Amino acid sequence: MPRLTGTRVQVPKRHQLLTQVKQEVRQYRLQSPHRHVLTKLAQEKPPLRMRRAWDVEVKIGSRPSVKLAANAGIIEVFDHIDGRLLILGGTGSGKTTTLVGLAKVLVERALSDEHEPMPIWLNLSSWRVEQQSISDWMVEQMHLKYAIAPESGRYWMEQLQILPLLDGFDEVEEHHRESCIQYINDFLDSHLSPLHLVVSSTVKSYHPCQARLQLNGAILLRPLTNRQIHKYLMNARSRELWHDIEEEPQLLKIAQKPLFLTMMTLAYENILISSWKHLNTIDDQQEYLLKAYLRHQISSLRDRHHNSDAGKNYSSEQFRHWLTELAKRLEKEQTQDFILDRIPKTWLHTREQERAYHLGMKIVESGIWWSIIAIMILAIIWRSLPLLIAAMILGIILALTYQRLSLKLAIERLILRFVLWGEGDAPWNYAQFLNDATGLLLLRKIGSRYQFIHRLLQKHLGKT
Repeated sequence: MPRLTGTRVQVPKRHQLLTQVKQEVRQYRLQSPHRHVLTKLAQEKPPLRMRRAWDVEVKIGSRPSVKLAANAGIIEVFDHIDGRLLILGGTGSGKTTTLVGLAKVLVERALSDEHEPMPIWLNLSSWRVEQQSISDWMVEQMHLKYAIAPESGRYWMEQLQILPLLDGFDEVEEHHRESCIQYINDFLDSHLSPLHLVVSSTVKSYHPCQARLQLNGAILLRPLTNRQIHKYLMNARSRELWHDIEEEPQLLKIAQKPLFLTMMTLAYENILISSWKHLNTIDDQQEYLLKAYLRHQISSLRDRHHNSDAGKNYSSEQFRHWLTELAKRLEKEQTQDFILDRIPKTWLHTREQERAYHLGMKIVESGIWWSIIAIMILAIIWRSLPLLIAAMILGIILALTYQRLSLKLAIERLILRFVLWGEGDAPWNYAQFLNDATGLLLLRKIGSRYQFIHRLLQKHLGKT
């Protein structure tokens, strides 16, 4: 294996990257609805004991697929096929959870052995077909996501010290998926080809593609069986829910997906079974479940505010409206990540909002310059030479550095948030809102980024 032979400065950078990925993995696991079921309903300890509830089939080369033993981990498959793996499953089947579990082991390996490659967890939804290569995209994402300088990212790529974990192939636009596979294969054939690489996708998105990823094997996450559903609900002390769905084939089919089973368990109080089972299609029933989950989680906002002084200045209705506005904007931008300090100007979706923003910028900027002029005038009136000189120096410094300083950016962000708040499209205390949504298992915070707990929830709210 190629060795990391750079200067000592690479060592802290390596530790910086691994620490961030480790924190990502921990945050994901801590904010998992499944973990909430284990700790709050099943009352399991330790709280991070998240076992695989579903069956896994392993396919290596042309050999027949085999079922993975219940006590075996994905890391064993990963090692057996030299770390080039495709993870397939249905929507909500546990693909990202599986990838995160794999990342947890790989990070620990890299932390204990500097010769082990460093896993990075990237989502292919941010890849665009017009980009030159997957390697360039990865260097860019390491810079944006982990604050790793491009030169360090490229160096590690050349040293084969990066282990890409590429989530969300199904989030790539449908007409670009063939190109995405080709770009990944070109990357695997290049001199930068990593020692290991993992990709996750839904079966529905990957199988129709003519091209195939040049990987050594694949695992298929199977839907939960009725027996597994029953065991899960009994452990979660949800016997009544099992009795309600055990004779309902359509509802059992929904419960076969771990994500939906978890939502059912948490939102049971807000589900009217008689209405749910009489909906015409499974898509309608899934939409009903998402609505019930939202109602249940948002209804607990009152309890959250009752136990804390924070966030008492908005209602459940306002909370849902802001959550919907966030989902709509993320859907429009075709992204899952939201960073509070990077709200784009494209969020101003009416001419009135744009005019208000530009007017606000002019007022604030003019106010700054007029304040300096006023100080200079006062200095002349008071015949204070030191004050006059200080005002002139301040004016010169601002004139020369205003564009470079974070001051201009801070003013833009402030005015933008003020306009959105004035229109009712966003809360003034956005950080508190995001933290409340995270506590309610509607959003997930990973580093400085926020995401909906699942893309399905974002899409559901984005079209309402």
